[in-house]
Amino acid sequence: MERLKSFFLDLAKFTIFSFNAVKFVPKSMLKPSEILRNISSIGVQSVPIVIATGLFLGLILGLQLSGAMEAVIAGTAQYISGALSVSLVKEIGPVFTSLIVVSRICSSVTAQLGTMKVTEQIDALKTLAVNPIEYLVTPKLIAGIFALPVLGFISITSSMIGSWLMMILFYDISTTSYLEFAQATLKIRYVIESFSKLMIIGGFLLLVSTYCGFETKNGAAGVGESTIRSVVISSFLVILLDYILGAVFLLFHGGGF
Repeated sequence: MERLKSFFLDLAKFTIFSFNAVKFVPKSMLKPSEILRNISSIGVQSVPIVIATGLFLGLILGLQLSGAMEAVIAGTAQYISGALSVSLVKEIGPVFTSLIVVSRICSSVTAQLGTMKVTEQIDALKTLAVNPIEYLVTPKLIAGIFALPVLGFISITSSMIGSWLMMILFYDISTTSYLEFAQATLKIRYVIESFSKLMIIGGFLLLVSTYCGFETKNGAAGVGESTIRSVVISSFLVILLDYILGAVFLLFHGGGF
């Protein structure tokens, strides 16, 4: 019973925290320097790891799925590129990119803000008449919304290149055939849905990580606990939001692909 009560109390506090962060978005947009600094931290510095993981994901999928198709029906490996393009754009790309951001960014943001909280730096901002949510949270929220779709695009492109390499090296599939089947099943609305997912998930991830940082207690040990909490909640939220948004998009289009 106490855990249930604590959950709803946390949910209410998170809702108020999120509302306050969103409230300052128009004002923060007038200060692009802080937003660009956060975009560099969240987005630009994440590009190498996103490219590397996306490329190896594509290598694995291209190798294993093409091999599975060849094992069932010889000479059909090229058809996998169509399935890969749709699955990467609609589901695997957004989820995989978001989980990379969780591991690299959310943990870092929570640890940074948690340290500021336990060392009373956030309280110091209040004494200087600076709203800590406006100064620390909202720029990160905006940066997450803008940076994640770009990272998603880079990850999906890297994965497609990786799968293409596997197909031309191991199954002698021409680049023309690969591209032809990859674009045959892909629709513009899949790309729009993917970017929409990434924007919404990006906003939520930064809200969760900053909220966990602001709620840190009990010194250095509390910073570690808040970081773990942030990563666990954010990882679960990625899967949950992907499912909810995917279901909403399907319903919006009449339940069809």
